[in-house]
Amino acid sequence: DEVYVATDNELIRQTVESYGGKVIMTGTRHQTGSDRIAEACRSIECDIVVNIQGDEPLVDPDHIDAIVMPLVKDPDIQISVGVTPYHKKNSASDIKAVLDLNDFILYCSRTDLPSDARTPVTEMLKMCFVVPFRKEFLLKYTSWEPTPLETIEYNEYLRVLEHGVKIKAVRIDDARISVDTPDDLKEVRRLMQKDHLKQKYIS
Repeated sequence: DEVYVATDNELIRQTVESYGGKVIMTGTRHQTGSDRIAEACRSIECDIVVNIQGDEPLVDPDHIDAIVMPLVKDPDIQISVGVTPYHKKNSASDIKAVLDLNDFILYCSRTDLPSDARTPVTEMLKMCFVVPFRKEFLLKYTSWEPTPLETIEYNEYLRVLEHGVKIKAVRIDDARISVDTPDDLKEVRRLMQKDHLKQKYIS
């Protein structure tokens, strides 16, 4: 397995390489993270591409393995994503998901799902953006035009659902905080001071 940082930013490239990391420079006009990694993976020989978005700095390697596993086990699955319990109401910065009985995503939205209009909802599921794709599907999906719901919700994964492709969800009960707001960034910086994985990476 290989890890690359895909970026269009020279400062990010220099910083990653100063720690011994590998960087693939991409174009500057990508509208989504999926578009960027699609460009990056064209130069890499691989079957599965895992998009670990930059707003998940505290992601656990074991969670990455768990989220990739559906694609390893089932050749018919094209894409999977982590979901984790979530309690914050009315947060448009987080994308919530509802699943079918086989843990495929029925819909995902910046609004609260499911609705509590008739029945109290005590727990939702938030998508954690560790997203494995089959390379062939990633290149196909990013060639499609943005879809109506994707544009309304500003959520690239609705393009997948609107084309009738299933997204497998993997439940992660102890996912760490992602960075979606300035307050999140402050909290992550605090947590990183004592994070054992960070210390291992930079040692």
